[in-house]
Amino acid sequence: MIFKGQRKLKNKMNFQGHCPICDCTINLPEGTEESEIITCPECHNRLVVSKIEKENVILEEAPKIEEDWGE
Repeated sequence: MIFKGQRKLKNKMNFQGHCPICDCTINLPEGTEESEIITCPECHNRLVVSKIEKENVILEEAPKIEEDWGE
């Protein structure tokens, strides 16, 4: 029931995945896209969103960034 002056909040879908390194459950906001880079809140490793299946997200360790040393 909504009273005068109240706004109905939209039910936002949250995506959920698990860190492949520490197995922490990570909640990602709606709008998360494949190939997006995130950081695990527990182990602080960089992760890449490799696949989104409905509300579940498959996360993989992001590739390490290497310096090119001026090449």
